[in-house]
Amino acid sequence: MRYNVRPFSRATLLRGLAATVSCSLVFTLLLGPWASRPALAALARKAEVSTADAFNPKPSDTDIILPMPCGLSMVFKLVAVPAKGLLWDMPMRPGVDDTAHQDRAYYDRRFNTALSGTFTLDDLPAAWRKLAPQGQNFFYLVAKYEVSNLQWRAIMESTCPDTAQPGAEAARPATDISWYDAVDFTRRYTTWLLQNAPDSLPRFAGDQRNVGFVRLPTETEWEYAARGGQTAGSQLLLQENFFALQPGESKADYAVYRPEQGARAEGMANIGTRKPNPLGIYDTAGNAAEMVLDTFRFSMAGRLHGSAGGFVRKGGSFLSSDAEILPGRREETPFFLADGPAHARDLGFRPVISGINTPGGDRPQELTAEWSKAGEKLAPLADGQTARNPLDELDRLLAAAPDDASRKNLQELRNTIKENNIMLERQKQMEAQSLLRTGVYMIETIRNYSSRRNSLKTQMESMERDKATAKGAELEKLKKILDTAKRGMVMLDTSLDKSLTFYRSKVEESALLAPEVLAAANESLLKDFSGTDPFNENMHKNLELYRLHIDALRKNKLLSRESMQKDILERRFQ
Repeated sequence: MRYNVRPFSRATLLRGLAATVSCSLVFTLLLGPWASRPALAALARKAEVSTADAFNPKPSDTDIILPMPCGLSMVFKLVAVPAKGLLWDMPMRPGVDDTAHQDRAYYDRRFNTALSGTFTLDDLPAAWRKLAPQGQNFFYLVAKYEVSNLQWRAIMESTCPDTAQPGAEAARPATDISWYDAVDFTRRYTTWLLQNAPDSLPRFAGDQRNVGFVRLPTETEWEYAARGGQTAGSQLLLQENFFALQPGESKADYAVYRPEQGARAEGMANIGTRKPNPLGIYDTAGNAAEMVLDTFRFSMAGRLHGSAGGFVRKGGSFLSSDAEILPGRREETPFFLADGPAHARDLGFRPVISGINTPGGDRPQELTAEWSKAGEKLAPLADGQTARNPLDELDRLLAAAPDDASRKNLQELRNTIKENNIMLERQKQMEAQSLLRTGVYMIETIRNYSSRRNSLKTQMESMERDKATAKGAELEKLKKILDTAKRGMVMLDTSLDKSLTFYRSKVEESALLAPEVLAAANESLLKDFSGTDPFNENMHKNLELYRLHIDALRKNKLLSRESMQKDILERRFQ
């Protein structure tokens, strides 16, 4: 069916508008102040947005505030990545294992990569160093909020926006922009900082030329920060699909999104309207989806596929469902469509501050020295001794090599072994974390077996008393139940015995770890069990007990299974 739509004349439009206004006035007069004043006040409040709402609506003591044009600011958070040297990094597995959506398995499956930061503690301004966590870390900075419309206009427009009355949209994320626009924003902002506030950027120690700069985050940088950064332990980073929520909380406390399929979306919210993640940054889930620097590659067999496509979109938006706002969720967005650079009304960004890997000053010499030492010595054992190093024997063979060809082959073999040593050393930390986690959970397993055994024992004693007075069919029934209970008791005794044996073996293995490896693994587990709920508090106590058993064994104290069992049972909930 074809429809003919006649355009309205100007007179018709004016008459309609007048009628609408008249109806509104009559409606207001009829209802009186009880309805009109609150409604108007609500509309006024909705439209009232301050300048601070558009760059830092939720200030905190750990904010790092950089200036912007037009008297505005941008707030960053310091992100620390544990690493014991310039050439070391932290294993990461971005992505999500979403078994409910097998059609997306090649999009989202976790893949192996690594992360570090470009700045040392000495590269940071003195005021920032006070905010850095303890330990050996490398750093980058991530924006606390998504870039707002007001911040966008301050950088991208030739004249300053109205900061006295910024408008209702000023505090909402800047969206409907292309990836190239976002990159241009970071370029312009860095240029402005260098010209107007050069001391606000981190500078490499001993290097007068190179300086930190603003850019889009890599996918790994973004996801690490979204999952909680340095506040999260290895389990949360490598296994969990969301950062840890406190009891009674839900994703809706942290994200503006469409919680149920088909439900009406809320619409874009102002920056910082929900709770921050454990790192103190807002809206990494929902509100505006966020661009990253990387091109999209399929995730296949624990690695990224070789074909580079569009760019990666992270975090989901106010239009997304529950499954789409996970930090690991990966979406491909084209750089271009048929009508030009791609953009979307629910896609924005947040920048990071990073730098180069090879600045001047002393850094080149430090990198060379670190590489020459890497993989040369095997990690010490708990008693301070080291295993025999095959590189020592190769060095002797190299010195005695009869010709250049033999020397070349031996050198290639040496380089291979050196790189293998580096890999093994990095794996030891992950193995140590797994070892401690196993011990902590075995404590709980032993408690559960013991509790079940005690309960069954009490029931059997009661049935034995009943058996003394039972007769006939009732007696036969009790005998059968008791027979089954006795078999159950044997199984529980065996399980408890095997569990205690296994637990002691884990304590013995842990006692052989080098002190620094054990300490790092312990710190990671403390982060994994950082909640204040009964479960996490109990896991903390289990870890303390496990460490006590390790220390006792290192001091050559005899630890019988009976004494360990007594410790495990007596220390519960203490």
